[in-house]
Amino acid sequence: MGTADTSPDLSGRRVLVVEDEMLVAIDYCHHLTAAGAEIVGPFTSVSQALTSVDTGDIAVDVAVLDYALADQTSDPLQAALERRRIPFVVITGYPRVLVRRAEDQQILTKPISPEALCETVKAACG
Repeated sequence: MGTADTSPDLSGRRVLVVEDEMLVAIDYCHHLTAAGAEIVGPFTSVSQALTSVDTGDIAVDVAVLDYALADQTSDPLQAALERRRIPFVVITGYPRVLVRRAEDQQILTKPISPEALCETVKAACG
C-alpha cells in the first residue's frame, strides 16, 4: 500500500467522488486527501451528484465515478460532466466495453491501488 509521500500532488484540486459502497468511498477520499485533494462528496447516488452538478452548487476540477450505483449507472452524470467540460475517471468492475463512452475515456478496474487512483486523477486534471 502506498503512502502520501509517493502519491502525485493533488493540492488545490477539488475532486467529486461518487461511490455507493461507503467503505470504498471512504478509501478513495482518504487517498485523494492524503495527496492534497479537496473532496466534494462523497455522493452515494447519481441523483444526489446530478442535482449538485446541475444546480451549479459544486465547483470541481475532476470527478471519480463508480459506474454502477444503487439508483442507476453513472451515464447521466458522465453526460452532465461532459457538458460542463469537467474531466472524470470511471472506476468499475464491469468490462470496459460496457462502460466506455468515448475512446479517450479514463476507466479503471476495481480494485484499484491508491497510487493508480491518484495518478489517474492527476492526469485527468491535465
